Amino acid sequence: MDKRFMMTGIMGLGLLAMSCSSGDALPEGDTPELLTDMVADQADTDGTASGFEGASPVAEDMQVIFEDDFTGSSRIPDQDKWVLCERSTSNWARYLSGSYDQAYQQDGILYLKGELSDGEYLTGGIETRGKFEFQHGVVECRARFAQMPQGGHTGIWMMPAPPALQWPKSGEIDIMEHLNKDDIVYETVHTWYADDMGHGDDPKAQQTASVNKADWNIYGVEWTADKIIYTVNGVAHLEYPNLHLSGEDGDYQWPFNHPFYLILSQSLGGEGTWAGAIDDSELPAVFEIDWIRVTQKKTQDSGVPKVKAD
Repeated sequence: MDKRFMMTGIMGLGLLAMSCSSGDALPEGDTPELLTDMVADQADTDGTASGFEGASPVAEDMQVIFEDDFTGSSRIPDQDKWVLCERSTSNWARYLSGSYDQAYQQDGILYLKGELSDGEYLTGGIETRGKFEFQHGVVECRARFAQMPQGGHTGIWMMPAPPALQWPKSGEIDIMEHLNKDDIVYETVHTWYADDMGHGDDPKAQQTASVNKADWNIYGVEWTADKIIYTVNGVAHLEYPNLHLSGEDGDYQWPFNHPFYLILSQSLGGEGTWAGAIDDSELPAVFEIDWIRVTQKKTQDSGVPKVKAD
């Protein structure tokens, strides 16, 4: 049965009750405007959760413009939505295999792996570049870290659709990054203003959030023309505001008014990387994604096709 029609009951959480200063972590328990009624993870723990479990109800003024619950009959993720991430010199991409052996779907779950095969590190990732890009909306993704080795680096993130300026002038939105066996995740905005001009705390561009690392969790962002709010299981932690600087063309504090695409990745680190040395005895790293969904205000036209699950 299609998982969309098997949603369980959802516990409502309140609207964002109080404002916070620009870039501050939001008060614990608050929820952003477009993510009302988000539920803390109510998943079963065997990896076979049904429906878009825990997803926010689609409000009357919102529309689903992209979703995937990875229930296709093929092991290959829907090629109308996803392509394999390509290997490059970047730390996160240097071991990408370009193969569905490390990025495949089975029984309604997307599996992304990092492993050692015949003496070579191989990692998996998929992205919507060239298939689906959007500007502003709410992203939610239900995922868990099934196996967490030393040297593992997992991500749910977004990059600007081509053409883009030299990184990070066109921005990067890291919805969730997880390292090694940590019981926290990182929520990060990358901009020229924060990364290169030294304004990472003014406004705050990175926050950590505690998670039950072995369980399913829902990671999300609400992205508007004025702010990006990060959530874990419906609880907001970080708000990055648009400061509307007069020198925006040179500061690149808010490079987020153009389309971005989605990336899901399992990487491996190594000496000198953020995740650090890889412990081969603890491999493979396994990242599981149950579903991902993007919703947007009906009054907004992202200029891209609406793509839904089959």
